[in-house]
Amino acid sequence: MASIADAAKLDSVKTEILVAWIFSILVVVGWVIGFLFYFLYYFIILGLLAPSTSFYGAPLAGFYIGIGLVYGIIFLVLMIPSILVLRRTGRMRSAANRGDIGLLKQLNSVGWAVVALIFAGVIPGIMLLIAHGTINELGASGSGGAIPSDSFDRLTKLKTLLDSKAITQAEYDSQKAAILHPETARPPGIEDELKKLKSLYDSGALTAAEYEEQKKKILSRM
Repeated sequence: MASIADAAKLDSVKTEILVAWIFSILVVVGWVIGFLFYFLYYFIILGLLAPSTSFYGAPLAGFYIGIGLVYGIIFLVLMIPSILVLRRTGRMRSAANRGDIGLLKQLNSVGWAVVALIFAGVIPGIMLLIAHGTINELGASGSGGAIPSDSFDRLTKLKTLLDSKAITQAEYDSQKAAILHPETARPPGIEDELKKLKSLYDSGALTAAEYEEQKKKILSRM
């Protein structure tokens, strides 16, 4: 069944992204250590705190401060892409763990895998490249297959919202149709947001107009 095939692929993707995420962390830590060592050592210890020394009569403090600044700039420039790769890999890992295939596909990119190869080490880049094809296959054969288990949970929550009159029948039908299509991406946690919004309205914290306005904003993200 399609859902079982997707579950197996998703498990593989989770492992590959986890490896990429862990090694991305190690690379960022390495850049930070390099920055602290070279910048602090040359700029502060040798440049500012070391006893005054000279080379053929020329003071070396300014020389060491200059080296420290150059190393600091180099490490910062190289560190920024690594941090961005780590952040994106972390978002992919979170999406994979939640089973959010839509967001996972949005974050899936060969370009970022190449950036990871260059700035975040070989292993994160290779893992992202390996996961790229599998991620693209997720949900491709889901049409007409069995409803995934997470969709049952979403439908149950949606029905609860309908029963509590937090949403109308038309809104329920619209969101149910979106849930039943695997290719439709929707942010997680919207049901909880609607429940909290309804509680605020019931408690009198929001007027009817404010409640309807905020509900439309939340539903627009589904």
